[in-house]
Amino acid sequence: MFKNTIKLALLPLAISASFAQAADVSKEELQQQLDQIQQRLAELEKEKTVAKKVMTKIVVSQPLKKPTRHKLNFYGTLRPTFGVTDTDEGSNWDVGDALSRIGIATEHKLNNGLTAFAKGEFKVNIQGNGDFGEARKAYVGVKGDFGRVAIGKQASTQYNMIADPVDIFNRASTPLAYDSASPFRVNNLVTYRKSFGDFNFSVDGQFDGSDGDSGADLFNTGLEYNGNAFRAAVAYYSRDRGVNTEDTIGFSVSKSFGDLYLATSYQDTSIDLTEANAYGQTTTDGNTLDVVAAYKINSTYKVKVGVSMFEDGVDGGSSFNYDAYNATLEYHTSPDFYMFAEVQQNDFEYQLDSTQFNVGFRYNFDVGFDF
Repeated sequence: MFKNTIKLALLPLAISASFAQAADVSKEELQQQLDQIQQRLAELEKEKTVAKKVMTKIVVSQPLKKPTRHKLNFYGTLRPTFGVTDTDEGSNWDVGDALSRIGIATEHKLNNGLTAFAKGEFKVNIQGNGDFGEARKAYVGVKGDFGRVAIGKQASTQYNMIADPVDIFNRASTPLAYDSASPFRVNNLVTYRKSFGDFNFSVDGQFDGSDGDSGADLFNTGLEYNGNAFRAAVAYYSRDRGVNTEDTIGFSVSKSFGDLYLATSYQDTSIDLTEANAYGQTTTDGNTLDVVAAYKINSTYKVKVGVSMFEDGVDGGSSFNYDAYNATLEYHTSPDFYMFAEVQQNDFEYQLDSTQFNVGFRYNFDVGFDF
């Protein structure tokens, strides 16, 4: 480009020389024209030098960015509580913990279009001397257009699709029924997840060789619709515990109406016993029903209420049948920190009734890195 500019600058000289020969122009006039051309060439050379310096600064100040291939998140939630539990035998004051945990989640884009991922999540037991280390989740997997496959300790399909919509309170055991009615986080688990638009399909299998079972110890599958602030799911699981086999089917429905959230879930469980229990039963048929609601009063306050009913199908005094009622008031000072007060009444059919009142804090954090 610069050479072309020089040629254009010399063009007037050639034209002037031709006219000089034709019109007998004086040497003084030719010399004046030559001086003008040389001055212009010097100016162009200077402009070229300045342009090179500017381009060099641009390249140095804006180096080429390498594509991001790794993502790493360090996250956690700390949830200490303090409260009192009243039963017919007296009252007990205690510091508790509503499932505090910290974790690391990472993703890595592979060259073949797939993405590898991993997660390690561990309990922080504020109630038990602040002990740390018991794993809640620990798995590695890969995902792509085919779906998502993972191996390790993970949340089950039954929890993700059936229990999660109603698990809204600040407690380690609410809704209470799910602690005994269905699996939460399961070790030695192989999972497959796939989304088809607004539908999510999931299937799990637990394989624990130490139990001596040559096949799966648990099979869990489900289908969920999630769209337009509406969520509905059905899930089934079968589990072999050695002393019994368990089959459960569950349903859940939830819907958001602006600041109002409503959800319900139901599970029906049948357990076949290898030996008859004290009441001569070889099969127990139980169920659990949970109904919850949450309403955001404003940017600061939120209220939550819920009812849980559980029947284990066991006859007589060994039964743990109950009805539970929960009410919560939350005070949100920021998206990452809030305080709460919560009361729960547990009415057992054969066990001691209890009333529990807790206040507590909830502090969440999530720090992400790309590299």
